Amino acid sequence: MEPVVLALASDERYFPGLYCAVASALSHLDVTSKVDLKVLDGGISGTSRDTLSKLVNRFGESVRLEFVTVDPSVFGKATPGPGQSHMAYCRILLPHLLDVPRLIYLDCDVLVFRDLSELFDLELSHGKILAAVPDSETLTLSCDSQAVADAMNLPADRLYFNSGVMLLNLYELRKQNFTNQSLEFLKNWRGYYRFHDQSAFNFLLQGWIDELPEYWNRASWRFDQQQNNDLDCVLHYTSSAPWLGGTRGPAQVLFERFAVDAGLPVNRQIAALKKSRRQQLFRNALAPFRALGFRLLSLFYKIAGQKEKGAAYQKAARHWLHYVLNASRRRRLHHRRAEQIQNMKFKLGVFESAA
Repeated sequence: MEPVVLALASDERYFPGLYCAVASALSHLDVTSKVDLKVLDGGISGTSRDTLSKLVNRFGESVRLEFVTVDPSVFGKATPGPGQSHMAYCRILLPHLLDVPRLIYLDCDVLVFRDLSELFDLELSHGKILAAVPDSETLTLSCDSQAVADAMNLPADRLYFNSGVMLLNLYELRKQNFTNQSLEFLKNWRGYYRFHDQSAFNFLLQGWIDELPEYWNRASWRFDQQQNNDLDCVLHYTSSAPWLGGTRGPAQVLFERFAVDAGLPVNRQIAALKKSRRQQLFRNALAPFRALGFRLLSLFYKIAGQKEKGAAYQKAARHWLHYVLNASRRRRLHHRRAEQIQNMKFKLGVFESAA
């Protein structure tokens, strides 16, 4: 049986996410599956590498772990990513670094509650070389960069995909010389694209991306809006890394609860988490003023004849008005869901019986 190939990329800053992503992914794979786990290492400490190795050993001989050293500085001419790092770009190197025909790439800020072997075995549609879920906030190419779309003669309203969970045909990506094309794209369009490696995937591979169901990459803000704690998805923390700050809500509670059972609890005393709590208080306090202010700006731009800006501010005003009017109901729902999550138990090491 062909092993399921999983790839993630991390440095020391993102190690808590890497650890929990791997723990959740392995825990939900079919017990008959074998796994080839590749970690692109952009500066993980020796202690953290040992910690991940011990985690993987809990799943028995069915899982093989390999650390692949990467140098993010090759993307030095690209716009810096989160934390002023270029680590986020390293998934672009996968066709160059790994001699496998296909793999699943996962961001480190995910928790997996579905069997990834189902995704790995998926047959891509004719002419497609990767599969991904449409982005939940950046809906079209123009939302990333109208200028780049125009320059590349791409329809600005083309669907835009999130690169946090992808099924990749590395054989075809190598044929397309994707890695070198991406390096040129990132250098030439620096200052125009908004979403780092994700921009390269979307602009260079338009027309070659298969659309996956939303449950393979559910944004954490959508999970927070659910009426229940249905976990049959890959949960992606798109707003803020939950071990570095997080966003208050059921998704944050879920990450912290899972991290406890996985053996690497979140340190809630770090400065980033304290800062996040303060920002959430300011966000709630400012919400009524934002609702009113955006409404006034909408009227101003409509009177000035700038209908697009007026419509954009009107949409923002409606969002904040809904946020204010539903605050009490949202708090009650989140409290109920948080209590349910705190009572959840997550079992790790289920592969041992299959080893």
